[in-house]
Amino acid sequence: MNAKHPMLDQSDGVILMTETRARIAYLSEARADLLIAAAEAERPLVLVSDEVTRLTYPMREALRDVHGRWVVREVGGTLRDGLSGARLTSIADAVRTGPPSHPEDVSVRFLRPVPAQSVQLVITQSVRHKAAATTILGGAAELFARELTGAAPTGWGAHEPAVVAWDRARLTELSRTRMPRETTVMVAGSPDRPMIGTIRASRVDSGLEETTQLMLGVGAPGSDAARDAIGRIPVVMADLTTHQMPLFGLVLARTGQADLSFPSVLEAPPNPIGMLLGPPGVRELGLDVSRMAAELDARVVGRARIPGLYLPLGSFHEPGWAKFDAVLDALGPDRVRQVLGSAGMPIEEALRAPRS
Repeated sequence: MNAKHPMLDQSDGVILMTETRARIAYLSEARADLLIAAAEAERPLVLVSDEVTRLTYPMREALRDVHGRWVVREVGGTLRDGLSGARLTSIADAVRTGPPSHPEDVSVRFLRPVPAQSVQLVITQSVRHKAAATTILGGAAELFARELTGAAPTGWGAHEPAVVAWDRARLTELSRTRMPRETTVMVAGSPDRPMIGTIRASRVDSGLEETTQLMLGVGAPGSDAARDAIGRIPVVMADLTTHQMPLFGLVLARTGQADLSFPSVLEAPPNPIGMLLGPPGVRELGLDVSRMAAELDARVVGRARIPGLYLPLGSFHEPGWAKFDAVLDALGPDRVRQVLGSAGMPIEEALRAPRS
């Protein structure tokens, strides 16, 4: 980086540091530009905040995508990693050290309980489209939002906050004008129908690939609304497979804050709810849908000529990791990576997720 970036507060010649005192750190245009600049310069980026700061889902994912770090200044002046809770002696330690391997390496303040306010569904879904003038993006995001929160997205934009009125045609036109470059936009719901996430569109040999990553608030823990939303997931995935061409999808459930932000403290780990293998994945993996249905309780979804498979993994109260591992063993993880490529990204993320 040859010139000082407006969001850059300090650099030691290797590490780039940006500070915030905001209650919510979101993926603004300036922060996104700094993340890109740091990645291009192959310099580690550290976001420094105090304990009151929380990250939005797009901000947290973008920071993790460039292998950035979040350092929290605790009351009393001590430091911790905001994502792993590791005790730190300096900001540079966040880059030099990995996740804590012993309980004593974790900050006590990271372990303080925070009441769960909301049941959240974390969905990653890839869809294949034709590279045609009739293709309109945003269908998966709109379907998930309507069916699981009760309302369509309210806004979108190139950065947060996503305040441009939801318009799939305009979203598609932006992506079309940027092709063949990849385009990522933000998408958001309303405070009473909370949703936040990203839609990424990229050209591939077979046409266009749209990857939707969403976090949706579906009700208070133990509420009928939350139970109903989780129960609707198989129906929604079947609907998606009937009307679009999904590649791969994964749904996790977790609890967290009502505004969907991430505090710098330990929260309950996510639980796998369901996995969708769309028709292209079923075909390219050479899966026998009847055998999968019999052996793994898979549900055949989509059109009879080109079926997909929905694999239930767990529920909010029933752990799904054992079933998740069994499905991967049956499919062959290396084969899945080979066939699905970037569409299989949720598998890698799930494998890295804490399980307890």
